[in-house]
Amino acid sequence: MSMNSPRYALNILRRYEEVAPFLQDVQEAADSARDSLGFFPHTVYSEYARKGNLFVAVVDGEEGRTYAGHLLIDLRPPMAKVLQVFVNAVYRRLHTGTALLSNLKAYLTDLQFISITARVGEDMIDANAFWESQAFYAQRLVPGGASRRRMIVVRSHELATPQLFDTSGIDSCNPFGLNFAAANEKPTYLLDMNVLFDLGPRRQRREDVANVFRAERMQVCSLAVSSEIQAELVRTCPAGKTDPMQDFAAILPTYSVPSGAAWDKIADELGPLVFPERTLREALTANDVSDLRHLGTAIFHGLRGLVTSDTSVLAAAPVLRDKYGIEVLSPSAFSVTGSARAEGAALTANPNVVLSIEEAKAEDEDEIRALLTMLGVSHAQQLGQWAAVDGSRRACHRYIVRHGTAFIGYVMWPQTAHNSLIAATMAVVERDSVAIDAVRLMLGKLNEQITDGGVKLIQLTFPDRQAVIREAAVALGFAGSKQSHTQLQKIAINGVVTAANWKRYRDALASTCGVRLPSDAPHFRSVGQHIEVYTADGNRTLIPLLRLESVLSPALFCLPGRTGVIVPLRREFAEHLLRHLRQKSLLPQPRAQLYQQRHYVSGPKTLAVFTPGSLMLFYESEKGKGLGAIVAAARVVRSYHQNRDAMGHSDLDASVLEPDLLEEIGRTETRTVTVFDNLIIFPTPVPRKILLELGCGEPVQLLSSRRINDEQVQGILTSACI
Repeated sequence: MSMNSPRYALNILRRYEEVAPFLQDVQEAADSARDSLGFFPHTVYSEYARKGNLFVAVVDGEEGRTYAGHLLIDLRPPMAKVLQVFVNAVYRRLHTGTALLSNLKAYLTDLQFISITARVGEDMIDANAFWESQAFYAQRLVPGGASRRRMIVVRSHELATPQLFDTSGIDSCNPFGLNFAAANEKPTYLLDMNVLFDLGPRRQRREDVANVFRAERMQVCSLAVSSEIQAELVRTCPAGKTDPMQDFAAILPTYSVPSGAAWDKIADELGPLVFPERTLREALTANDVSDLRHLGTAIFHGLRGLVTSDTSVLAAAPVLRDKYGIEVLSPSAFSVTGSARAEGAALTANPNVVLSIEEAKAEDEDEIRALLTMLGVSHAQQLGQWAAVDGSRRACHRYIVRHGTAFIGYVMWPQTAHNSLIAATMAVVERDSVAIDAVRLMLGKLNEQITDGGVKLIQLTFPDRQAVIREAAVALGFAGSKQSHTQLQKIAINGVVTAANWKRYRDALASTCGVRLPSDAPHFRSVGQHIEVYTADGNRTLIPLLRLESVLSPALFCLPGRTGVIVPLRREFAEHLLRHLRQKSLLPQPRAQLYQQRHYVSGPKTLAVFTPGSLMLFYESEKGKGLGAIVAAARVVRSYHQNRDAMGHSDLDASVLEPDLLEEIGRTETRTVTVFDNLIIFPTPVPRKILLELGCGEPVQLLSSRRINDEQVQGILTSACI
């Protein structure tokens, strides 16, 4: 393998006669990094070189051949273990480490090896990032040596070698193993007879039942009936009469009612659950038995559930879900309830450009269809999956974005019976200068649907060649799939996870998407620590804490032992940066609201307290009628110094400051810019009285950003009703 340029070429050597002249360089390099590479006697390098287990990277230049790095491996078929990898700092820009590992992967694949493992210190954040980039997933955690007391991450890479069993399927692009094929599978619901009758004119629930059928048209679900429907219709139809409902029911797929011992077993279980009193008195009516047969059919055939208006059956829904895993739903579950949110607006990086987002109306549908047609969406998909017409019946949520008067974006998601799922479709006019901001505004609308403390699975579908949507969504933690280029998924936790509420979030996550956290909250070691997770497809994996928060954003994992930083904000800045007040402004949102990663600007001496991964606790000062309370929490991504005169759009757009306002926070020439994300607004602000009790509320302590210990962090979270 070589990387050529007019000045040099990078080559990887493996044969002993080629490697031997560089053994001294290998030994000296390894000894210089003994803390990270460990110690091996010098004879080991010669021995491994003779076996072909030492790869050496060299640079061929005008002055001859120079050592650039090496890779030491141990081979025990069908697995290999990386013992050392070292790259001279001078040659890292040549991607020498990647070249060494690529050569190794190709060599071992030819030898029919299955996997490669490497051991990396958990606290070595840069090293872990390198191995992650090389598709070495975290397999398990093991204790290191007694002297260092560090945890070791054992990483594994599965080679593209034919195997008897499938590979683990763990993918860095989809760390939770979300099933994209399953996302396209539609749940099937049986319809009770009273639901069919409610389609008749002047029936009270007619519009709700119509929305059930609209949901099927939008590919949210499939509808069917049981063979009991026909039996009911025949039984209730007067002699000599024809019931048109029989012909209508015959249009829908029909599942047969279980019979014999299968039915007897289900009936014996269902009767006491749904009609306990009448079952005890042996006084079930014909309609009661019919209802049980509908339920039994759904259970027997493994269907998602039953749609019914019967109050007794609906009352038994929780116990039926727990025992059989089926959903018993009212037709109203498929209708949007409440009034739509008022339209909103947001400023962009250009202060003269304002975007507006509003609920789509019938008069917008021509523009919606024109955009979808331009993007290659078929007319059938526009009518169904995209609800481009006839969307005013409250069966789905539809919003459009305008740049001035120009229509540039559309997002829609149907009302689903599964409260923990948002299945959205989105399209944008990419050629528009603020297309990326339009997408951020629409993604923000999706995030608004997640209640405080809620857990949602968001599925996002978009037309082909919509790179702007993919770019903005991935930045928010959406995961992709190699098999699907027009679909992304994300799990969102809108809350702060602590030891006290760990079980609640663990159960909600498992029921929402099948991802399982450890039984108990781990103790905080560092922001680089790995958390054991069982993915949706059943694999056990380890995910670094910071990445876990990113893919579950805006989640914050405030584990026992994690410290934080209290940062002060005046009301005039806090209102625009955090948008934490319950009474929302009628003015356009400040541009900072469009950004997942926002900027907090402070004095130069605060740089030291803002280490990556630190918790930020925002204190709104009492000045200017402020609350005098901690109102929100977030996470530090990075921080840096920037000269005041050099601060431009990249520094200020994601903040709430303009260049002429920088003197409001001090007159020094240098500022600290702290990039933060995963903002969580507290349900209950924590007043200074509580902070005083915790030992962090004196006025002098709240003048500048200041670190607090883990006990103070936990006390603040408890007072915030987290």
